[in-house]
Amino acid sequence: MAAQYDYILFGQIQDIKLKYYKETGKRLLFHDAAEKLTDCGAQRHGVPDIPDFLSWNLRNDRDLRNLVCRIPIRLSEVSDVRRHTVDNVIFLSTKNKVQISLESCYACETLIAIDHFSVIYVLKGSCTLLTEHTRRVMQSGELCILTPQTPCAVLTEPDDLVINIISDRAHFKENFYRLLYHDNLVSAFFRRALFQNTKESIFFMLPPSLDIRSILQHLFAEFMKKDAYSNILFNNYLQIFYANIIRSTDSTYLFYADHEKTTVKMLMPAILDYITHNYQSVTLELLAAHFHYESAYLSKQIKAFTGKNYSELITELKIKEAARLLLTSDMQVDEISEAVGYNSADHFSYSFKKITGATPRSYRKAGGISS
Repeated sequence: MAAQYDYILFGQIQDIKLKYYKETGKRLLFHDAAEKLTDCGAQRHGVPDIPDFLSWNLRNDRDLRNLVCRIPIRLSEVSDVRRHTVDNVIFLSTKNKVQISLESCYACETLIAIDHFSVIYVLKGSCTLLTEHTRRVMQSGELCILTPQTPCAVLTEPDDLVINIISDRAHFKENFYRLLYHDNLVSAFFRRALFQNTKESIFFMLPPSLDIRSILQHLFAEFMKKDAYSNILFNNYLQIFYANIIRSTDSTYLFYADHEKTTVKMLMPAILDYITHNYQSVTLELLAAHFHYESAYLSKQIKAFTGKNYSELITELKIKEAARLLLTSDMQVDEISEAVGYNSADHFSYSFKKITGATPRSYRKAGGISS
């Protein structure tokens, strides 16, 4: 038999925060709203009904809001949060290694720091994200990942749908270790957060398609079920969600560090990552336009950061990929030349020999051994 406990509903929290704001023009902390509800005897006792998120019509945002409003919140957990307040920063206590929730409206501008990765995703409407050094308005489809212990506040209006997914360090490392060893900006971001304890944020655009809504639907459903299989399924859906974030990075990310202005030096990992994914076709002028710099200035910064000028960097990437194709495919030399971005097979052969010491054909014949 399921255990009975004292609880309130998320919708009750929303209602009292809205009422308090209309009456006073002031914002309530989540646990202050919960205490007001208990003071007036609005809490409930028993075994609450669990909302069925699989019934959510993915095209109807009102459906999602109604389901979230029926989520029961244990009063004991809210009290536990209250005991962990320190000055103007709240160190949120949660027994969950990972959880998904909806941001409540009219939150206070008090910054909250938790020892979890936080994913803030605007499914509908907008929100204002506050950190110690920034105030940023996030629009529908925008997503932010905050590293552990990064103080922040998320301000929303009643009609906004802003999803918050938190995952502690151990859970993330256990379930997403494969991401840590990829050679891209996102992996570098997580490695710094896990091993260097940096306080940073990273932004993406992830359009709220039906596929994304379906993933969120299953995350909510498995989080609420709490049966023998729910943790496994929740983690699998979360990995799919993160994979979709990484898939979106090629042209949508912006990188921010809380303690620095956004400079070209700070953006260099993103610039090099962009070059790596687009070296076949990107020119210095296009690259500079994409990151809003003058081409001559960007060229100088690339040289200072890598020790190579832009054309040397591009040539090395092309030859590296060509060498791989020579050894792992049956493509003809002229096909490989075209695939890596050369307009002339002769120019390709000249460049290949200059770097490897062997012609493409002799390199393939020797199994990759060059002079």
